[in-house]
Amino acid sequence: MTKKLAAVFILLAAPAWASAQQRPLSAPERPPVPLTEADQRARAEELGKKKGAESPVTGTATQIKVPAGACTISSGNQSIDGLVNEAASRHGLDPCLILSVMRAESAFNRMAVSPKGASGLMQLMPATATRFGVKNIFDPRENVFAGAKYLRWLLDRFGNDVRLALAGYNAGEGAVEFYGYRIPPFLETQNYVRTIYSRYSRLRGGPALEMVQAEKQTAVETLKEKLPTYNQIIRFTSTSGDDGKSGQ
Repeated sequence: MTKKLAAVFILLAAPAWASAQQRPLSAPERPPVPLTEADQRARAEELGKKKGAESPVTGTATQIKVPAGACTISSGNQSIDGLVNEAASRHGLDPCLILSVMRAESAFNRMAVSPKGASGLMQLMPATATRFGVKNIFDPRENVFAGAKYLRWLLDRFGNDVRLALAGYNAGEGAVEFYGYRIPPFLETQNYVRTIYSRYSRLRGGPALEMVQAEKQTAVETLKEKLPTYNQIIRFTSTSGDDGKSGQ
């Protein structure tokens, strides 16, 4: 009798369990936060012992070759575009990537403030602004340069994987590491990465590098999935001479 009851319970619970697995996971009770400098050093040493030269953390920023073609999007403000180009040159980034992030974050509004307290063009959280030496978070130059520096840092940390860098920008690098160097299974973060990455791929990579639309299984994708990295996008554009103009 006991065995029969157990079997019935399992049959009733199975559909609910399967349904729960298909939904994006909720954030943990104590959500991951950006790593402190001490945590970063400890994590770098730990990964260095395990992977040696293959560690995702690098000591210095790797300068990426920026595509020869001009960026095909603009903030609509020459002053802001100038700051973006200057920041991109300093940190070895594609200005199109910075502008793509800025568009999603603040819609190019330098006074934008989110409900969570992120501020300015690049929507820096107060802790992130302090971390990168920002004195006035609403100063366009300070905000853009700090946001670009953070993007560069994230790309270096995650092996130039644009998707993981974007996920880290939205949810914090601690969240990306917490979930095994995958895009965290938060619906907001998954939508954020999908929106920016797909647009950036069209701008710079062409149709061959567009991200697959079905991203609902991000939480269970493997780390070895073959996806175009930042270097691949830049190299594709530089060698083809096609600036990947978008109709958007």
